[in-house]
Amino acid sequence: MINFEEILNKKVNGVLATICENGPQTRIFQSLWAENNKVYFCTGAQKDVYKQLVNNSNASYCVENKFSPVLSVNGKVSLAEELEYKERAFEVLPMLKNLYQEPTNPNFKVFYIDIKQVKTFSYAEGPKEYKL
Repeated sequence: MINFEEILNKKVNGVLATICENGPQTRIFQSLWAENNKVYFCTGAQKDVYKQLVNNSNASYCVENKFSPVLSVNGKVSLAEELEYKERAFEVLPMLKNLYQEPTNPNFKVFYIDIKQVKTFSYAEGPKEYKL
């Protein structure tokens, strides 16, 4: 099986897909870190992506980079409300201080995808799928 956490921890940009009232919606996102079959992100409580994830917790995150095949992870989203996750996000991405001032800002939200499925694709190896 591909080491998807190692790939996601390289801080590559990807595409986060959520479900809104009109169907799927995608946006460019950067993951914060990945561990224990979870990939962590952050956003603001006022943003559409946050509202969509609260209404429908199904999400997918896809990355393409020079280090690995195209990688897509799928699962359910949960909020990481504990302060330790918010503090870690500020350590990983110091520019968050400019946006949210401090980790205790109620507008600052950390969430993760609890990964249940990993898909990869490369022209050399073709598509592969792994269930967790």
